[in-house]
Amino acid sequence: MTDTRTADPRSVDGSLPVYRRSDVPKQLHHLRTTTELQAQRLKPAAGQLPVALLRVYRSGHGWGEFPLYDPAQAAPMRPLSQKQNAAMRARRTCPKCNTVRPHVVHRMCQDCATAEHQERLDLQARTCWPCGRVSLAPHPQERKGSCEPCWLHRTIQRQFEAERLAVRSRTCPGRDCQNMTATDEEIAAARAAHTWHGPRFCPPCAERAEQEHSAHLRADQIAREQAEQARRDEIAELAAWAGTVLADPDAVVLDCETTGLDDEARIVDLAVQTVAGDFLVDTLLNPGEPIPDASTRVHGITDEQVRDAPAFADQLPHLAAALAGKRVLIYNRGFDVGRLRHELTLHYRNAGHDDPAAAATAWLDAVRFEDVMIPYSTWCGDWSDYWGGYAWQPLPGGEHRALGDCRATVTVLRMMAIDDDDQGATAS
Repeated sequence: MTDTRTADPRSVDGSLPVYRRSDVPKQLHHLRTTTELQAQRLKPAAGQLPVALLRVYRSGHGWGEFPLYDPAQAAPMRPLSQKQNAAMRARRTCPKCNTVRPHVVHRMCQDCATAEHQERLDLQARTCWPCGRVSLAPHPQERKGSCEPCWLHRTIQRQFEAERLAVRSRTCPGRDCQNMTATDEEIAAARAAHTWHGPRFCPPCAERAEQEHSAHLRADQIAREQAEQARRDEIAELAAWAGTVLADPDAVVLDCETTGLDDEARIVDLAVQTVAGDFLVDTLLNPGEPIPDASTRVHGITDEQVRDAPAFADQLPHLAAALAGKRVLIYNRGFDVGRLRHELTLHYRNAGHDDPAAAATAWLDAVRFEDVMIPYSTWCGDWSDYWGGYAWQPLPGGEHRALGDCRATVTVLRMMAIDDDDQGATAS
């Protein structure tokens, strides 16, 4: 296929040659497109055929062929009215110099734009960039766009900074020491040999720096040893606490599963067992409302399973008897106690109590609750810089069922208590 952008003319329909603007022969330079004829107030005459085609690339349109006509054969256009002439003249008049141009002027003509640009360059050459002062003449090249006062000020600053750095290189960097430890010649030779590593210490300052460095190392070592000992003491204290819980015959573990994690969530599974493994309460509870699917996916308890289960109020006497005089351990005490408070408040409200919230608080205050999650998280020692403390740990081995989580809590207490025996054996 022949390339239409070559210099050789070719015929699109077999009769008219096609040229690019730079390839039009000299004998055809007088030809004009329709737009160019209109600029001369001419138009193709009736029956006038184009002589050739002009191939032009227009941005946004691509390549196209436009007919070329002989202006000698063109017909004159109808004369413009006085109003049209005035409008055309106004559109071609530069608003800055009032010169009528052969083309439409939008903001200013090219001559005015060039002159304005040159004025900006001249003003920029005469303006000091540090202070903004405008001089009568352009600033010399060596001043780099600044006036003489600013240039002198910057030169003095550079000289002062260079001298300060030179004095610093020659002076001992010891604290409050002004001893000269190197000459400019020695510094230059060391830099040339790439052996210069900064200012040198004088012997007294070097000895003092070594002593201070050793003291810092000793202090860091002592701090690490103290932190390690504090951590061992903390672990021993937690292990001793877990041991006392496991040895306490009045210690029981409580856990519950709920319809959700919000403040209105209801209890659907409740369990209380001793640390020895004897369960005192293990029952499903009917919450009186549908269990969300999201909660069922966690603990597996469905509405069908709790349909014939007792309500919390029915199990409250058994729960009170199981917790009476006991040391109640809960993993994440805040959540479970909050759910018990909500259930107790609803119970006393339904019973017609004058102040259900106060009655629920009085019931809970009569029970000794202790949290296992916080001591276990401290025992794990997973420090969080974000929270500024030990990160809370999920219950290991938890089954998301009340009785299974009670057993997992007892296992956690036994894990913590083992370290107490190990430390005792090591000490002996």
